[in-house]
Amino acid sequence: MTSPDLSALLDLAQRAAARAGAALVAERAAWRSVEAEEGREVKLRADRYAERLIIDMLQAETPFPILSEEVGWVAGADGGDIWAVDPLDGSVNYAQGFPHWGVSVALVRAGRPVLGVIDCPMLGEVYAGVVGEGATLNGVPIIVSVTHEPARGILMTGIPARAATDGEAMAALQARLLRWRKVRMIGSAACALAYVAAGKADAYHETGGMLWDVAGGCAIVEAAGGRVDISADALDRPLDVRAGNGLIEL
Repeated sequence: MTSPDLSALLDLAQRAAARAGAALVAERAAWRSVEAEEGREVKLRADRYAERLIIDMLQAETPFPILSEEVGWVAGADGGDIWAVDPLDGSVNYAQGFPHWGVSVALVRAGRPVLGVIDCPMLGEVYAGVVGEGATLNGVPIIVSVTHEPARGILMTGIPARAATDGEAMAALQARLLRWRKVRMIGSAACALAYVAAGKADAYHETGGMLWDVAGGCAIVEAAGGRVDISADALDRPLDVRAGNGLIEL
């Protein structure tokens, strides 16, 4: 089977994210119930139902393996491309009625996110991008900021559920935060990265997130002219992710 070109795959990712986003808005009253909690990790009915909508569309139109938050790996043809899906990034925000949550769909090629869509239904914002071809917000081109130093910049960050929270880790986090003029924690890695891509913030750095959390946003940041560094032992293991405008050392 011939692999579709990236423009066709971007269209598919946008359609899949929009389908899930619309369902998440329409069904919130029924889908916001908690199905599982472990530490700071919360799983809603919405996560599972929205995921199924996305996976069904991706499988119907492409042969690629899928790495998704709820079911893990979904097998496909081994051609070097995989989908990374977070059907609801910001589950607690969604349950509480906080608007910063989104649906993230990304294509990862040889371990590198190259295409991403982040649909934020409550904000009316759809971010999309293909590395080397540019990024958009609601169809309008976006680029990263031109801030040159942390003391004048905004850092997006957070403490993922899998992040270390011992004294040493918290000390390192504190040192990181104090470099910046302002720090924002909004509870959604996807939205945070999208804001970096659009120049609303200057950088993002989190340790302990997963590929599905960040792949879409990382692709969009790079497509918007930024720089991304992802460090992990494997695609399905916790990551250290740094993404920014390329002018500030992270």
